[in-house]
Amino acid sequence: MCIIFQGCQSQSNFDLIELSLNKDKINDVITKDTKIKKYPLGNTNNEYISTKAEELLIFNNTSLIGSQNPDSNRGVNGINFYYNKKDSIIYKYQVFIYSKVQAEKLLSALKLKLGEPNYTGYMRFGDKEKDNFSSLLWEEKENNRLYLLNYSLNETEKARLEVKNNSSDINELNLTASFSYWEDYLKVRKRKDNLNYTYQDFLDEKLKRDSNDVRAKLSK
Repeated sequence: MCIIFQGCQSQSNFDLIELSLNKDKINDVITKDTKIKKYPLGNTNNEYISTKAEELLIFNNTSLIGSQNPDSNRGVNGINFYYNKKDSIIYKYQVFIYSKVQAEKLLSALKLKLGEPNYTGYMRFGDKEKDNFSSLLWEEKENNRLYLLNYSLNETEKARLEVKNNSSDINELNLTASFSYWEDYLKVRKRKDNLNYTYQDFLDEKLKRDSNDVRAKLSK
């Protein structure tokens, strides 16, 4: 079920990279003319807004406007903003990219802003040999933020970026699937109380204990 919704404030020079999570409100982002749909998140105090508004599809000065098929309304690049219903504060967002050019531009924009990723995941050993990655993660310590990118130019959804705060409560991060090993790493880093302990350190320890650990071998 969805509800058509319109915000009430004006906005200019928007860039997703400048969005302050756990501070900015949904009405700071959505204008009165923005076409959106609003969805509940089960029996929680949270919900999310989905939009394909072109003025919001900007990441690090890079336009992400595009679609899988220019002649169809399906497969159009868009964004979801997740927020608390009581205070309207945005706590994370997701960007969905269906066009190859914009997927490649998003990856370039992430590397330009954040450098090389802290974590790289692969589906198969052959993919790792060719550096054909499927998941990338950046930990931005300065802003206490995580950037999680699923990436596959051969799929309908070419890229999906999720940006959230790097909570001190690791379980709150809810890192699943290809990023679950990063969650394991954070738990070990927290136990060691050593911020200089890297993901590569974690992998080296894993493989010393079990040289056949497939998940460890399929990441770097």
